[in-house]
Amino acid sequence: MRLSAELRDLFAVDFAELRPRGGQIQFYGRFLTDSEASYAEISRRFAQHGFTPTAQVESGRHLIVAIPGLIPKARAGNPLINLLLFVATVFTTLAAWSFMSGGSLYAALLSGDLDRIREAALLAAPFTMTLLGILGVHELGHYLAARWHGVAASLPYFIPLPFIGLGTLGAFISIKSPIHNRKALFDIGVSGPLAGFAVALPLLFVGLTLSREVPFFASGLTLNLLGSSLLVDGIVNLFYDLPSNRTLALHPVFFAAWLGLLLTGMNLLPLGQLDGGHVAYAWLGRYGHWLAVVTFLLLLAAGYFLSTMWYVWAFFVLISGLRHAPTLNDVTPLDGRRQLIGLAALLLFLFTIVPVPFR
Repeated sequence: MRLSAELRDLFAVDFAELRPRGGQIQFYGRFLTDSEASYAEISRRFAQHGFTPTAQVESGRHLIVAIPGLIPKARAGNPLINLLLFVATVFTTLAAWSFMSGGSLYAALLSGDLDRIREAALLAAPFTMTLLGILGVHELGHYLAARWHGVAASLPYFIPLPFIGLGTLGAFISIKSPIHNRKALFDIGVSGPLAGFAVALPLLFVGLTLSREVPFFASGLTLNLLGSSLLVDGIVNLFYDLPSNRTLALHPVFFAAWLGLLLTGMNLLPLGQLDGGHVAYAWLGRYGHWLAVVTFLLLLAAGYFLSTMWYVWAFFVLISGLRHAPTLNDVTPLDGRRQLIGLAALLLFLFTIVPVPFR
């Protein structure tokens, strides 16, 4: 068999079988040399015969599955859609902060008064620029990591949310081609939270210096209305020694940076298609599925005992699925450097997660 001959110096075949459905050929055995380099060469050789290989571990043995056909080239997206969604999200987040600060951008627009519109937009601009900046850098981290590994990905899609909430449901990129191996999956998954955190942290300091101390029951958005995380509590305590009857009136930059850190922590949950799900599967392989199930049950418990918002997050996670799809080469493990970065991501999760986001 031609494919068996292509494996001879790279993969020791114990036995092979043809699957009637789909014409797939399975080779059981073991890699003879470095699995990452060997898989790349096997992919090149199989492509000459019109097959795409995947590599897995099954019952303690390596399994190469030759799938008929080649991976089609991903279609380019329409950047106009990304731009229109971004512009819409700019508007909805401006309107959201305008409402939270006691005004209404929508009412100003309906009035046709340019001075009112300008005043409402300028008041909300720091919130919008900070929040969308953090979300954009987060997604850009994913995008650049994907391109670095030769994985086709879309530009960020921002999700506008008019009339309610914070004006946005966040942003995402679409992966348009299979991910080659678990190293690439790890890099793509972890790069977003790390990039977003690198922007959100200094902006949190900036927003904190712009916030002011007020009585505990002052009106408006104050610190005591937000949940606590180890990171934010530690930073606030560095700047302020607040007595029990005092709190902070929050500057919009602080609130937006706090939201960015909140979303970072939530995205690092080891579930399905969340960033933490990518990292967990890249690190643990199929054992990551069990971790996802346990985490999902804990999420339901958190919804019951801590905050119903975790039910909402669990719903969105369930839509995308708890299980993570394998990579093409699912054999090669993470190297030591990436495992250390994974530990750093775990610490970041522990320091940024907010058990009760809003009080």
